[in-house]
Amino acid sequence: MKRALVLLALALGGRQAVATDTPAIIQRMLDAASTLSYRGHVVQIEGDQAQSLHLLHRAGADGGEDRVRSLQGTYWELRRSGKSCQVALIDARPAHDEALVAAAFPSLLPRRLQNLAEFYEFAPVGSGRLADHVAEFMLARPRDQFRFAYLLGTDATTGLLLKAGLIDSHGQVLRQVFFVDLEVVPTLADDEWKREFSNIPPKLQWTEHTLGKRLPASAVPWPIGPLPAGFAVSNYLRHRAPNSDQEVEQLTISDGLATVSAFIDSPAPGEHPLLGAGRVQDLPAYGAQLAGRHVTVLGAAPMATLQHVVKALTPDAAGTTTPATLPAASSEHP
Repeated sequence: MKRALVLLALALGGRQAVATDTPAIIQRMLDAASTLSYRGHVVQIEGDQAQSLHLLHRAGADGGEDRVRSLQGTYWELRRSGKSCQVALIDARPAHDEALVAAAFPSLLPRRLQNLAEFYEFAPVGSGRLADHVAEFMLARPRDQFRFAYLLGTDATTGLLLKAGLIDSHGQVLRQVFFVDLEVVPTLADDEWKREFSNIPPKLQWTEHTLGKRLPASAVPWPIGPLPAGFAVSNYLRHRAPNSDQEVEQLTISDGLATVSAFIDSPAPGEHPLLGAGRVQDLPAYGAQLAGRHVTVLGAAPMATLQHVVKALTPDAAGTTTPATLPAASSEHP
């Protein structure tokens, strides 16, 4: 694992994206999700937060089908078939596409990497063991400055994705998800697949999601300039800030793997919003003035991506398009 991080430090840097066919390792992961059925337990770690999940997967086209449920903390449940996804929560909080991909990572993450293959190059970095399986490790190194790297661990025999870690430009692991036990089975019978889980809260609220959805430009109330290659707007919300009458607009921008949120508001007198580079709850963040308003962009993405998003935001005021004012470079570079 340490060798992978050393290679990462040597390999990261600005590169131009080039067209490429589906890399062999991605194809093996895609084939595994389409042909294997399995059950297992998964751990997700992000910062100082960890959760454990129970995962069922049935082989099939479009990445097969997944059923996922949380085993600690606030209960939630996911059911996916193709791009159609249902999520059950105790309240109606929105579920981000990025979180859904992470929850069903062996089947969904390879498909997203396939779509973004031109922006990465893949290099083997050794072997080891994961969930009592012989594993091969591969580094997905970004070809441009707008993405972080991924460390991928796959089953040496089947190609099934066993672990995925998001690694920033300093070699720090920002997020990882991996199996702690895994059983590949010939099939998952209908009675097991449809069986209701135990200890389910009584008032779950189900919401429907279409994975990888892109928002039409008409749904955003101002023009948006060019975004980094591969990124697009996936959601727009206008809501009240917690415990305040302050209205906040929120744009969600994603390339299918990385998700960046832009919050636009008018700070109250005496407030000192972020200007330049910083961090919000351990996430890289960037703040700037936006034609009399303030924008804060944050997400598990390089600072170049956050700054590019700020530059792309232009208000629709009397038909004008005034670009955001970017602060001088900060001494902090998350």
